Formats: sequence, structure tokens, C-alpha cells
Amino acid sequence: MEQINAVITTFLQNSEHSRSEKMQFDPIDIMNDLEGELTECDCRKCKNKGVIYKRIYGYETAIDCECMEIRRAMRLIKRSGLKDAFEKCTFDSFEVSRDYQQDMKNTALRYIKNYEGSWFFIGGQVGSGKTHICTAIVKYLLEEYKMPAKYMQWREEVPKIKAMVNTPDYEKELDKWKKIKVLYIDDMFKTEQGRSPTTADINLAFEIINYRYINNDLVTIISSEKTVAEMVSIDESVGSRIFEKAKNYCVSVSKDITRNYRLKELM
Repeated sequence: MEQINAVITTFLQNSEHSRSEKMQFDPIDIMNDLEGELTECDCRKCKNKGVIYKRIYGYETAIDCECMEIRRAMRLIKRSGLKDAFEKCTFDSFEVSRDYQQDMKNTALRYIKNYEGSWFFIGGQVGSGKTHICTAIVKYLLEEYKMPAKYMQWREEVPKIKAMVNTPDYEKELDKWKKIKVLYIDDMFKTEQGRSPTTADINLAFEIINYRYINNDLVTIISSEKTVAEMVSIDESVGSRIFEKAKNYCVSVSKDITRNYRLKELM
């Protein structure tokens, strides 16, 4: 606000501006023309201030720019454990030296051009680049299409949500995952020491998946150590919904230790 007041004072005191210009002067125009300092994305509508000034009923009012939803999404992504990955996991940086890697990349590139009404699923071998590909998709949707997104690391988030099940905040917390425009579920159904998902895990998965399944405008991206066939065997209701929505963009990476990128120096 101090910067705005200084700019307005300078304008009014500037002798180069005519009296008529000063009479027609509207502080709203100057405030909207100022450059801001927000950094998550470059928005020319608000000039990176995050707000647009309007006059409502005679009062100068600051209204959130639509870019703020994107900025908040990017902050959430970075705080969620994807901060470093979000910077380095792009399609260009994804290593393609084998056929299965090319298939992963090609399917993801097809998906970002035709994502409407469809989901993306990739399952199988640990360390094969599943998170890299999914992160690149989320990054593209966020930056190119300005879609707000959330990252759910299944093994970390699910216990937190289940712990709230008998509290007033449960539905509110669940809605964050159900209703966000783009949801990336990483390592779905991953459990400690390879145990089977519990009934509570499956019920929670169904609540999120089914809501997004019936709301066709929501975008869902899923990675898992399970293949889609294994997801169906865990729970047919959840697995079949995932398969139906992702059938055109569904990748299964055969379980082969030579496909674990993290161990390549041992091979």
C-alpha cells in the first residue's frame, strides 16, 4: 500500500501531467498497472500482485486474481514433498533408453493433449520413473492449462485422513482431495511391509475415486506399485473405475529389477 500511495502522490505532483489528466486520474488504473513480486507464475492480468483492484459501490476493493488458485496449488505441491521433483521432473529430462520408457513418455504426452474426461494410470516396477512421469504431467497441466492441483502421497496422507474419521473435520479434509481439479495420487495402496490394504483404506479410496469418477471434469493421475489388474483384485469397485477412466492412458511396467532406475549403477 505504501508503494501505491507513493506512485499516486508522484503522479499528482508531476508537473508534466496536465490539469485535465489529473482531473481524469483514477487511482484504480495506477494500482492495477503496478508490477508485483509474486513468483510462482507470471500473470499479466494482475502483473504478479495476486489481486485486481476494482471500484465497488464507490469503494476501492482488491479482488483475488484467478492466478492465485494456481499459485496456491504450486505452493501446496512444493510443500508436499514434490518440491525438488517439480523442478527436475519434466518430459525433457525423462531418460528414454528402452522401449518401456518410450511407451511411458508417449502415453503421457498423448494424455496431456487429450486429458478431458480421462485419467492417467501407471503401475508396476519400483523405481521405473512412474513418479517422474506423473509429476511432469501435473507440472504441464498446472503451468499450461492453469489448473489447481494437489499431490497425495498415499502412505503418508491416508493415515492422517483416517485418524479424523470421527471428527467434525473429516468431511472437510476429504473434500480437499475429492474436489481439487487435478489430483495426483502417488503409490496408491502402498502399505507397510507389503501388507494388504485394510478395509478402511479401501473405503477411503472408494470415497475419493467414486466422487471423481462421477464428476467428469476432474482430472486424476495415479501411480502405484500395483498394476491396474492388481488394483481390480484388491477391490473391484475401485479398480474397475480406475480402469474405465484410464483405459486409454494406462501403463503397466513389468516387474523387473533391471527397470529400477535407482539401482542402475549395480546392474
